[in-house]
Amino acid sequence: MDKQGLERLFQEKFSSTPRFFKAPGRINLIGEHTDYNEGFVLPAGIDKYCAIAIAPSSQEKTHVIAIDLNETCEFEKIPSQPIPSHWMNYIWGVMKAFDKRGLSIPPFEAIIQSDVPVGAGLSSSAALEVVFTKAFNELFEFSLSNMEMTRIAKEAENDFVGLQCGIMDMFSSVHAKQHHAIKLDCRSLQYDYVQLQLNDNKILLIDTSVKHQLASSEYNQRRMECQSALEKMNVEGVVANSLRDISTAQIEKAKHLLSEVEYKRASYVIQENIRLEKFVDAIGHSNWQEAGQLLHASHQGLKEQYEVSCPELDFLVEVSKKIEGIWGGRLMGGGFGGCTINLVEGHKIDQITSAFSAAYLSRFGLVPKYYIASTGDGACEY
Repeated sequence: MDKQGLERLFQEKFSSTPRFFKAPGRINLIGEHTDYNEGFVLPAGIDKYCAIAIAPSSQEKTHVIAIDLNETCEFEKIPSQPIPSHWMNYIWGVMKAFDKRGLSIPPFEAIIQSDVPVGAGLSSSAALEVVFTKAFNELFEFSLSNMEMTRIAKEAENDFVGLQCGIMDMFSSVHAKQHHAIKLDCRSLQYDYVQLQLNDNKILLIDTSVKHQLASSEYNQRRMECQSALEKMNVEGVVANSLRDISTAQIEKAKHLLSEVEYKRASYVIQENIRLEKFVDAIGHSNWQEAGQLLHASHQGLKEQYEVSCPELDFLVEVSKKIEGIWGGRLMGGGFGGCTINLVEGHKIDQITSAFSAAYLSRFGLVPKYYIASTGDGACEY
């Protein structure tokens, strides 16, 4: 992150002296769509950040510049409703969450610069929410804990932006630790750091460059389908607070109670939690073949049971099974576009990306983007 350039630009635009904060995007190794079902996830922060220069303002208006978008927003009051598809919604949501706690955010000046790819499933929105949450907490001396900051960032997305996501993205951006993944219990919020000793292996992200507009509405629909399945099973005597409490045997026994869609959604969630436990064990024992097979199985579940994939993602995963040096891969994030995450042999990266490029170009007429996902630390002042 170019701190000097950000500082120079801030001094050109404003007269105050800024402080600097950054928050990372994240990958999720396995455990997709399990967070809002109170299950387990295995995210890690990455070395791509949303950074801001920020200072209190002497004016009555707040002034925010997004230099990557070449857009500016000035306001005195937060609008009562979000503005469709506007990046300021995430910041307004954070401000509203602080205000709900009796912590009013005074006018400020800020410049945003981010190298977290947008729409690639790397949680660029969570990084934006978290970096402002962290900055407000430090700048105005609110002394909130990391966990409370996580909750504020989540409320911004749930209550103002309107996406009923779970807590994983925000938790990861706040709590990330370099060279580690986080095994997070999304019910209790208890977590353990899992050391990522990948040896020669690398985590390769392949961006389809596809961003389907139905992602948000379909995401919320999946959440409702999972809740409906849980409620039907509870009525018939299966005592469970969430799908993570239900075993494979129980879902099979209760299959007749559920619609076909509800059964598929619930089955996926239950199986994905099991896969996560096996994946943690596999990487702990450097069993890369097993880890790769679990990634492929996860994608199959996301494609057929949860139905959140798309032709481009499916194509990349099918191609990954035929390329030497790839242990396994799956779609990452909410679905309907974005990235696949692949566990690959590091010394074969060039051959692997060349093979993907040729296949994707032939099928879709464009070359995908590639990122090597190195781990990074959580939100901080820098």
